[in-house]
Amino acid sequence: MKQWAVPAAVAAVFVAALFINIGHPFLRHREAVGAVYATMARNHVRLGYSNTRLASYEVSAPNLTVYRDWRTYCYPNRTFLSVLITSVWFQLFGDGEAVLRLSLIAAALGALFAFVALASRLLDPKWVGVATALFALNPMFWYFSIVAVHLVYALAFSLAAWACRVRWEDHRRYRILTFVFLFLACESDWPGFYAALAMAIDAVLERRKILAASFFSVGVAVFGLHLLHLWWIDPAHGAMVRRFLSAGAERSAVPNPIAFGLGEIRELGLYFTGGMIVLAAAGLKRLPRRIWLLAILGLDEVLFMRWAHVHDYLTYPLVPFFALAATKGVETLWTTRPRKLAAGALLALAAVQSLAVTFNRLTREGAYEVTYRAGLAIRETTGDRDRILLTIADERQFTPYYADRYTAGVEPGEPVLMVHPSGERQPAATVEDLERYFGDYTVVLVGDPDRAASEIRFFNGKRPSAEFRFLDAAHPLRAKLESIARSKEVHGAFVLYRLR
Repeated sequence: MKQWAVPAAVAAVFVAALFINIGHPFLRHREAVGAVYATMARNHVRLGYSNTRLASYEVSAPNLTVYRDWRTYCYPNRTFLSVLITSVWFQLFGDGEAVLRLSLIAAALGALFAFVALASRLLDPKWVGVATALFALNPMFWYFSIVAVHLVYALAFSLAAWACRVRWEDHRRYRILTFVFLFLACESDWPGFYAALAMAIDAVLERRKILAASFFSVGVAVFGLHLLHLWWIDPAHGAMVRRFLSAGAERSAVPNPIAFGLGEIRELGLYFTGGMIVLAAAGLKRLPRRIWLLAILGLDEVLFMRWAHVHDYLTYPLVPFFALAATKGVETLWTTRPRKLAAGALLALAAVQSLAVTFNRLTREGAYEVTYRAGLAIRETTGDRDRILLTIADERQFTPYYADRYTAGVEPGEPVLMVHPSGERQPAATVEDLERYFGDYTVVLVGDPDRAASEIRFFNGKRPSAEFRFLDAAHPLRAKLESIARSKEVHGAFVLYRLR
């Protein structure tokens, strides 16, 4: 029991912090991820698993007959398990932000337990407590464990598989559980496939080729099952598979190497802390093979460089590697008094930075408030059968969760009109271009810049800048709506024009 005292204390601190604003809307950094996963999980609850066939759908409306064919809006780019597990929580406790976050806290605690079990076999027992703190209380794991739904489950199952793998010779149940957890990891997200690859390499290095092939075949089998699943649910039988493969090619494009490198350095220094990175560097020469293999969990950073460049949380699966490497760094320095002081100073630096960054992320709410309030305005003023066109700069994987209606909008930097990212896209280079689509919608939402200054806290009493695409009364598109609308309703910072 004594060996679990420090991990238990770390877990308590980890969980306590995550209860800050646990029931607030998804307004913090990158919480659009939570909104889109909540939307897809809610669809399982509403439609039933027999209708969704376990696929993840981005549609959002109480009455899906408003869509021409809701089945075309499937999100094909990841395996299904993380959405399915979230839907089970929604079935039991209801659909809401707090429920989703609590489900992720439970999954993160599972990852923490698996990490401790793994670290106890890879490290000297006296350093497991340090490794546990470095793993759980760095900003990447501490904050993004309630944000990056798919990665939390993938990492938890991957670590569970590794914790069983290092006990392979202890008992037959560990051999069975290794494959079970590896399968679940692959069904959660791509790091599960990387775990299968890492274990295959580990077996090859042990000269156990059949075992290596077995591990590798888990990833191959799940990939094949995913393709078959997409083919099965696809009304066009082939379009979703092509969309899935096309997305992979697009996300693997190489960005500007200098910008990518600087961005990665910033992410590592910010979310893993400067002290932890220096300690990890100090421990590199003493890392055993299996700690190096854990770095393979972060292959997204190499395979999908374009996506990794704009999604800082994709380094989340690297947390076990850096935590163990940093612990080895502490062990390396823990020899003479001056070196111990250096190690202690680096740990203190990591702790201070981690507290500051994590507290900032947990308490700071940003620009998502704009589309959140637009979503509420839509939900409270329109009917189940309405189709709503947004003229403000939109976030298509965020607004639908709160609007819970058939909506379409244009994202910043994307000159196209979308209902959902998984569907068709229509050209809309300027806000004026939206007029040509009025015939497809019953309501048009416009943001009023003067009302926004007082109604939306994010703007801090000022009119929104042009990038938010709020239209004053003199704007030609708004003047057009004033002339053709059957009625209008003002809700907060927004004016909703009813066309029919």
